[in-house]
Amino acid sequence: MGKLLAWLGGFGRNDRAAVALVFGVSVVPFMLAAGVALDYSRALDLKTELQAALDAGALAAAASRSLSDDQRITLAKTTFTSNFRSRYGVEPVPTVTLVDGTVQASAAAALPTTFMKLAGIHRMEVGANVQIGVPGQRDAEIALVLDYSGSMNGLPISGGRVKYLSMRDAASRMIDDLTTGEGAKHVKFALVPFSQHVWVSLPGSMVVGEKPGTTWRNCTQDRKYPHNLTVTSPDPDDDDTKWGQPLHLYGTRPCGPYLSNGLVVRPLSSDHAAVKRQLQGMTPYDMTHIALGFEFGWHVLSSSAPFAEGVSESDRKTVKVLVLLTDGDQTEQAFGPAGSETPEDGERNLEQLCRNAKAAGITVATVAFDLGQKPSTVERLRECASDPEKLFFDARNGSDLAAAFDGIRSKVQEAIFIAR
Repeated sequence: MGKLLAWLGGFGRNDRAAVALVFGVSVVPFMLAAGVALDYSRALDLKTELQAALDAGALAAAASRSLSDDQRITLAKTTFTSNFRSRYGVEPVPTVTLVDGTVQASAAAALPTTFMKLAGIHRMEVGANVQIGVPGQRDAEIALVLDYSGSMNGLPISGGRVKYLSMRDAASRMIDDLTTGEGAKHVKFALVPFSQHVWVSLPGSMVVGEKPGTTWRNCTQDRKYPHNLTVTSPDPDDDDTKWGQPLHLYGTRPCGPYLSNGLVVRPLSSDHAAVKRQLQGMTPYDMTHIALGFEFGWHVLSSSAPFAEGVSESDRKTVKVLVLLTDGDQTEQAFGPAGSETPEDGERNLEQLCRNAKAAGITVATVAFDLGQKPSTVERLRECASDPEKLFFDARNGSDLAAAFDGIRSKVQEAIFIAR
C-alpha cells in the first residue's frame, strides 16, 4: 500500500502533463467502487450462510414431533448455531417465535466493511428470515420408481452389498423417516418396480383386445407413441392409446416371474407397512425400460384413470414427488414416432416425459446408481431432475445411496413445510 501511495503521489508532483494529476484524482473513485463491490459480495455470502442455518433450525423445530413451544424454540436456536459457519467473524443470535402453528425465525448480523469505510460506512446490516409450518400444513404423494432389472442383482463396481438390497433398505428408511408420528397421516407412497415391462392391474377397456368391465392383470410395455409421453387416459375406441401392445422384438421372456418376484405396481397408499413389506419381497428380473417406469410413475401420481388414488393436480396443499432410480442404460425397445421401436426411442421418450411431468407440477428426483461408466444416462438423469443441483444424486455404492435417499427425504420435508 505504501508503494501505491508513493506512486500516486508521484503523479500529483509531476508537472510535465496535466493528465497525471487527472489520473491521480480519478483513480480514487475507481478503487472505492471496486471496494464497494467487494463488500457487497461479502454481504451476499453472509446472507446465504444466515439463510441456510436459519432454514435448518426452523425446519428442525417444525418437523420434530411432540415438542412444547419452548422446546421447539430452543431446538431451532441450537440447530442454527451448529449450522452457522461464517468466515466473517460475526455471531448472530436468531429470534424464534411460534405463531398460529408456524415457526417464524429471523437472524441479522452487522458485517464490518473494508473499503466502504472510506465513505464513512463501517458496517452493513445483513438479515434473513423464514416461516415453516408445523407438520400437517401440506401432504405428499410419492412414487418410488425403482429399477429391478437383472443388473440390480449384482454388486457395485466399487464393491459393497448387492445393489437392490441397498436400494430396498434406503427406500424403507425414507418411508420410516417421513411417516413417523403425525407424518403418517400426510404422506402416501406408490411403488413402480420396472425392468423390461411392468406388471399391473388395469381395466379391460384400457388394454388392447380386452373387454370393458373386466380387470386385466399382466405385464405390459409402453403405449404407442405419442401416448406414452402423457398421463391422458386411454380412449376405449383407439387401441393406440391403450396398454398391452404386441411385444417388441426383444419382448420374448415370460411375464410370470414379475408376479412371483413381487414386481407389481402398487398405487398410492397410506398403508406404509404394506409398502415396506412389498419392498422386502421384490427381487430383480429381466432387462431395462426406464421410460416405461417413469410413464407409470407419473400415472400413479396423476388423478387421471386408471389410477384414482392421487388428489387433483390443482390441489396446492399436496406435493407430488417422483423418485426415479436406475443402474443401467435403456436396453428395451420403446415406441417412437413413425412406427419406430428402438432403445434410442426410449431414451428420447424419457427426456420428453421428464419435461412433461415437471411442467405438470411433478417434483422429480433422480438417482444414478453405479452408473459411472455410462455418462449419457447419468446426464439424462441429471437433466430429468427438477433441480439438477439438489435433486439429482450420483451414487456409486450403498453408502452413497443411503445419503441420496436421505437427501430426497430432506427435500420432501422442505417442500411440505417451508413457506417463505
